[in-house]
Amino acid sequence: MFEKLLKIRYAAVIIVVLSVLHAFAFLAMGAKVAIHAYVQIVHPDEDTRTRPGLELLHSLDFMFVSLVLLVLALGIAKLFLVMPGKEPADLPKWLHLDSISQLKVLLWETVLTTLLIVAMSDLVTNLGKPLGWNVLIAPGAILLLALSLYFMKKH
Repeated sequence: MFEKLLKIRYAAVIIVVLSVLHAFAFLAMGAKVAIHAYVQIVHPDEDTRTRPGLELLHSLDFMFVSLVLLVLALGIAKLFLVMPGKEPADLPKWLHLDSISQLKVLLWETVLTTLLIVAMSDLVTNLGKPLGWNVLIAPGAILLLALSLYFMKKH
C-alpha cells in the first residue's frame, strides 16, 4: 500500500517542470529588458524618459525571480524525486537538502535577496519624487522577514 502511495511523489515532476519553464520565461523577460537597456546606453534616444539604469535594475528583478523558481524546482526535485542514498556526488553544497524545512530556509533567503533588489529598484525609480509613508512598506517587510528567519534559525 505504501509503495502505491509513494508513486504519487511523481506529481512533483509537474511542479518541477512548470517551475523551470517559469524560470526560463522570467530569464527571457529579464534578458529582453537588459538588451533594451544596453541598446539605450550605446545609442541613446532624445527621449529623456528613458533611464537605462532603471531598466537594468528591473532586468535584475526578473532574473532574481527566475533564480527563486530554479531553486524551488531543484529543491523539490532533490527532495521528492531523488531516492535517499542515490544522490549524485557532484551536487552543489547548497542543494544538500534533507527536509522541507531546509528548502524553506533556502527559499526564504533567496526571496529576501530578491525583495531587497526589488525594493532598491523601486526606491531608485522614485528618487526625484516626494516620498510618502508607503516607501517604508517594502523595507519593513524585508526587516520582518529577516528577523523571522534569524529567530527561526536560532531555534
